[in-house]
Amino acid sequence: MEITLVGTGSPIPIPERGGTSIVVDIADERVLIDCGPNTVYGLMDARIPFGEIETMFFTHHHLDHNASFFHFAFTSWTEGGRESLTVYGPDGTDRLVDALYDVYAEDIEYRKDIYPTDGISNIETELVTEEFSQEMNGWKVDALPVEHSIETYAFRFEEHETGSSFVFSGDTRKIPSLAEFASDADVLVQDCNTAPVDKDRVPDEDDQFVWQRYAEGERDLDQSTLTANHCDATDAGELAQDAGVQTLVLTHIMPYRDLESMRRDAEAVFDGDVIVAEDGFTLSP
Repeated sequence: MEITLVGTGSPIPIPERGGTSIVVDIADERVLIDCGPNTVYGLMDARIPFGEIETMFFTHHHLDHNASFFHFAFTSWTEGGRESLTVYGPDGTDRLVDALYDVYAEDIEYRKDIYPTDGISNIETELVTEEFSQEMNGWKVDALPVEHSIETYAFRFEEHETGSSFVFSGDTRKIPSLAEFASDADVLVQDCNTAPVDKDRVPDEDDQFVWQRYAEGERDLDQSTLTANHCDATDAGELAQDAGVQTLVLTHIMPYRDLESMRRDAEAVFDGDVIVAEDGFTLSP
């Protein structure tokens, strides 16, 4: 099993982090989890042949987790040669695929004269619910409903031959059921959205970016909404410790965060390895 963090950012766009997206190579299959902004370019940067991805999962349908789906569906078909695609996700996944066919009907018809129709005309959807569990060819995936602002799922992947296991939390506040779900996993990639700003990372006044005011705390954000729907590093570390995982990866990083502070906070309550995610980072359980 190999896990590639394609995009590790949040809804707030910054050049160095794409929206949430993860690729898992498991039992000779390549699987995509979420498809946030910049996913296709992130796949290219990671040199992942995206035309080989024929299975994908959505944790939930927020913009930073699905905004590149149309782009991926087209480019993995036209440039990658993908012949089929099955999309697993919560309520709304079928409407997302239907919207592709609705909005881009003429575009698809035009491209069908250039490329084989297989791969774009036969996208299938499978609904994920709290009872979801699926045996694949050499691996298994289970889902857990977590607590976010909309219906959201964590996923656990287990590779039969190696016994490797990987859990992605999706976006969620800290809940005991997630620690149980991730019990003894090799890797937990955990939402860690809330963290303090590192003033040294904020651009200089002469190089201000659109989120300068946000970074300085002048933008009016309801912090209670963020903390009610996401974890911080201490939450993530406690979940990992309770689950007994080997490696904790902190992801869903907002701009200009104090990454070392995040690492220290997680390490203070977790005995295993702590990694603060970066786009393109790869690890093997």
